[in-house]
Amino acid sequence: MTRNLISTDIKKRSMLAWSIQRHARFMFRRLTPRRAWNAAVCWWEMLHNRAVLRSQPVFLRVCTSDLCNLRCPGCLLSQERVSGEDTSKRLMTFELFKRAVHDFVPYVLGVNLYDEGEPLLNRELCDMIRHLRLYHVATNVSSNFSLRLSDQTLEEFVDCGLDRLIVAVDGATQETYSRYRQGASLDLVLYNLRRLSEMQRRRRRCPLRLEIQFIEFEHNRHERTQIAELARDLNAWRFSVVEGSSPEGWRGTDFQGSEAARLARGCYQLWVSAHINSDGSVGVCDYGEDHGMPQIGWAWEYRSAKLRNHPTLTGLRRSFAGCGKNLDSICRRCSLYRRT
Repeated sequence: MTRNLISTDIKKRSMLAWSIQRHARFMFRRLTPRRAWNAAVCWWEMLHNRAVLRSQPVFLRVCTSDLCNLRCPGCLLSQERVSGEDTSKRLMTFELFKRAVHDFVPYVLGVNLYDEGEPLLNRELCDMIRHLRLYHVATNVSSNFSLRLSDQTLEEFVDCGLDRLIVAVDGATQETYSRYRQGASLDLVLYNLRRLSEMQRRRRRCPLRLEIQFIEFEHNRHERTQIAELARDLNAWRFSVVEGSSPEGWRGTDFQGSEAARLARGCYQLWVSAHINSDGSVGVCDYGEDHGMPQIGWAWEYRSAKLRNHPTLTGLRRSFAGCGKNLDSICRRCSLYRRT
């Protein structure tokens, strides 16, 4: 049976609180003494707005696929389609992945194996999940699930050790669903979900937890209850609703208040997480990387090049500490808050 409906307003609520609530079950059971100590130090440094950190990232986001099969209007990849182009630099290879996460796995509690792209387009995704499982690191994948997936592919996905799969179902009818998920087939998504649910049911022990996500817009709000019922029928672990979204993506949810008001809401990504792109480069943060902030180095040099305290990062952290520096224009617009 699904849990109670969980929702958040990304314009008003603390995104840090939402992230902890959403990931706690998977991350905290992976605690080791080293990870617990690192997380405690990281939390203290964030609360005290330390610019130079002694801790390592607690959470990691890895872009395993910089390609997508859909054209969602609010996505940065909305104008790009999978074609016959060379995808070698846009689908992270397993060998590159192992090098990229090496410096992080002793400390991180969880890894999101997705960004804007569709991770299931990467045929080595299950190998990456199994690799992280060897280090007892929690894994999360978010997919549109509008792909032709064989039973064999789904079986491997269920058995590879993935902790949580998030599938976005933003409408109960094809007309409503495709208003945002352009190029997707709701029938195909439901077909894949029902087969996946049946495979989970047949297993006595299955670590995979299915989360059905409903991104709420004005045009689909009336179908929210129907998707909740679908989640129950699929025996999903969780049904979540993301409120306050915009069909324009980041542009529709950017912070609009004064610099003082934005400063009061704080930041958490500069302290708790790291962002790795499909080519292995490291971004400043999820929002900054999407809005033109330059990369700061390569993931396999994270410790040796001391990227945790790269001048760009320490400067941005100091601005949130009120050390006489104005907030970067990108930070001022960011909608990923630490607190309200």
